[in-house]
Amino acid sequence: MAVDYLSAINSSGSGLNISQIVTSLVEAETAPEQNSINKNIEAKTLEISALGDVSSEFNKLKTSTASLVNKTKLTTTSASTANTISISTASKAKVFSSDITVSTLATPQTLEFTGFTSQTQSVGSGNITINVGNWITNGTATDIDSIYAANTSISGNNSLGTPISHSNLGGVITIATSAGGNQNMTTFTVVGKDMAGNDMTETITGANGGATATGTKVFKSITSVTPGSTTGTGTVTVGHSAATFGANSDKSSSTVSISSSSDTLASVASSLNAVSGVTANIINKGDGTYSLVVRSDTGVNNALKLTVSEDASNTGLSTFDNSSTNGSKQKSAAADAALIVDGISVNRSSNSITDLFDGYTLDITATTSSSFRVSSALDKDEALATLQTFIDIMNSTRTKLNELTKQKTDGVEGGPLSKNIAVNAIKDRINKITTGPIVGYGNDSMYLSELGVRTERDGTLTINNSTFKSQLDLDSTVFDSIFNTMFSSSSDFLNVEASIATSKPTPGRYGFVYNGSTATLNGSSMTSATDTDGNTYYLSSSTDENIAGVKVTPTQTVSSAYVYYGKSLIDQLTDYVDTVLSASGVIAKSGEALASSVSDLNIDLADVDTRVDSLTKRYKEQFSAMESAVTSLKSTGDYLTNMMDAWSNKD
Repeated sequence: MAVDYLSAINSSGSGLNISQIVTSLVEAETAPEQNSINKNIEAKTLEISALGDVSSEFNKLKTSTASLVNKTKLTTTSASTANTISISTASKAKVFSSDITVSTLATPQTLEFTGFTSQTQSVGSGNITINVGNWITNGTATDIDSIYAANTSISGNNSLGTPISHSNLGGVITIATSAGGNQNMTTFTVVGKDMAGNDMTETITGANGGATATGTKVFKSITSVTPGSTTGTGTVTVGHSAATFGANSDKSSSTVSISSSSDTLASVASSLNAVSGVTANIINKGDGTYSLVVRSDTGVNNALKLTVSEDASNTGLSTFDNSSTNGSKQKSAAADAALIVDGISVNRSSNSITDLFDGYTLDITATTSSSFRVSSALDKDEALATLQTFIDIMNSTRTKLNELTKQKTDGVEGGPLSKNIAVNAIKDRINKITTGPIVGYGNDSMYLSELGVRTERDGTLTINNSTFKSQLDLDSTVFDSIFNTMFSSSSDFLNVEASIATSKPTPGRYGFVYNGSTATLNGSSMTSATDTDGNTYYLSSSTDENIAGVKVTPTQTVSSAYVYYGKSLIDQLTDYVDTVLSASGVIAKSGEALASSVSDLNIDLADVDTRVDSLTKRYKEQFSAMESAVTSLKSTGDYLTNMMDAWSNKD
């Protein structure tokens, strides 16, 4: 145990409590500074913690509003329980009603390869190449329909008799001229439908007598064949030749390899399953044999052709080749869904149809003997509930920010962020977003207040329900401006979209002008191009950042119109929140500044502690010297006293 020498000296010294005196002196000199530093550290630590609360609140805001993106003001209905309509893109969905009859469903091609004794049976090795396309099984080369027995009946641009109407033709067109005739100067215009049900036209030039001119396009049906004004001699017949397999140009081929070390039925199934658009399953038929069932995607143009190149040393894989024997392997053919929509025949490759009604998905699961109605209508109650949810989310965030930034008043402590400039600026910015103009949804700016939304003095929001519903009746676009970022146009004949997913033009209104050969947007030249369907579209100039990435596709000639790009209120908030929460955002920077300040304060506090030690040591040394002097004086006094007492006793 350490000995307090100062106290020991003090027992015979001055009699003062030197330790207490030193402590008191040091505290008097350093305590105010220590208290001030500790108070600052505590305040800034609370501020850092409060910044964490802000981040947490903003993350909650972002998550909560994400569920409201692309919310719709519409409600869909279908008179058929098996066939339903739903909104896929709220920004494109409009009020509509349509009558639909489902004639057939889209089906996949199903192939069966039979006669296997087990899943592990060796089936040989080699390569299987899978092509996707269209198998034609109903036409033959001899299927020729005589139109006229003599050329003399063909004149001018008359159609060749009664229009040919094959509902399931499925082949290329042939124009045959009898022996001794001559049709090599005559063009025949064939009008019909392709395998997807789209309108298609082909021009075929006739041949000399005894020869056949053959087209290249595969027709599902023909409605007419019309000759040109120049006609030759000889009997003309028109028919079709079956196409065996036509590759789907949108689907690339795939090749799987089966090695000799894993040449089992199960291995073939696994390898085929790895190919996009192919499903393979092994079925135990219950008679001691197994079958490999291979299915394609639905749609007539998604059928499969498997071509095998087997190893000469390990044969057997050719069992899975249907390139020339499709009919014997095919259990069911791939087919398109066939519908009648408001009296118009429509074909699609899928039973989930996304391009029939803009902004909607039609899902069909059953055929119908009669039409059923699908519709979409404005649902003001649902729209009001959606807006109220948004307001509740915003009010929760605003209330939390108000609590954290509350100013000190008489008798009431302020919030930990009351003096934080960054957070107070954030609060003001959010207020400006919710009260400011929303552009790009028409010629005029839009405001939340137009929907009956009022901003209270504390920044929270309230809504007048009747005003909201009345405004929806007048112009429902203002609802979209809150929840749906979207492109639009003042013309019904202009389709507007982003050319790439990352395109971020500046919200606003831009003038589109077409002079018959070139187009401009916002005064900048646009680049023209053609899509896979042959439609001409125009891309905005990359030199104008305001309109970067805008794609305009006219459905008919439009000389001038406005193009709009509106960024929803929610997306504006999300973008701002992302900026605030980023590593370089104001919250992170404010937190870094506070942490640096706390670090500096801790250094200052350590300096004060060093001073405490130094002062304590100095004061102890000084008082020790004093005590030594006092002790010495007392010793001298005692000596003198004793001498005087001795002198007195002599007397």
